Amino acid sequence: MLRCKELTKSFDKELFSKFNLELEPGEIIAITGPSGCGKTTLLRCICGLESLDSGELYLEGDDISKMNAEERGIGMIFQTAVLYPHLNVEGNLRLGDKRGDIRKALIEVGMEGFEKRRIESLSGGEGQRISLARALLAKPKVLLLDEPFSSLDEDLSERLVSDVRSILKQRKCPAILVTHNKKIAGNFADSVISL
Repeated sequence: MLRCKELTKSFDKELFSKFNLELEPGEIIAITGPSGCGKTTLLRCICGLESLDSGELYLEGDDISKMNAEERGIGMIFQTAVLYPHLNVEGNLRLGDKRGDIRKALIEVGMEGFEKRRIESLSGGEGQRISLARALLAKPKVLLLDEPFSSLDEDLSERLVSDVRSILKQRKCPAILVTHNKKIAGNFADSVISL
């Protein structure tokens, strides 16, 4: 379980204050809100890419507030696929876990046979599927998704929302999605909260 207790973060203005959240094993929560309200910053603070002004983070009962990002065991998928163009698909997936079963991961995300494909030949949806496979190979305790469907056309987005939700539910992997799209939030998550 992930527990966010009284999280606060400000830049020029306060983004969120005394934010509380409990994420149970296998649960998927969506956080919605307008652009600039702090959704992405919240995820970056949870995974350790940015520091909090105050608050505590617990994962499976352990205080992870002061741990660096690599120690937290939290995966993150960004708005656009973060893939290395000088590596092929297999090379990018090996970054997630050198011993993991690449073929099995690709089958799970519907990308079987893509091991040798070059990154620049992938569509936006394919890139996001590869990002998901890489994140899952690392066996995260929690997966954070930062608007991963927003740059895709509506049909592809709907298909990917359904596929990713099924994969997470099958693995019982808890997840937090941030999005400004309430329809996607409702289709993807077990519950939706506003920031």
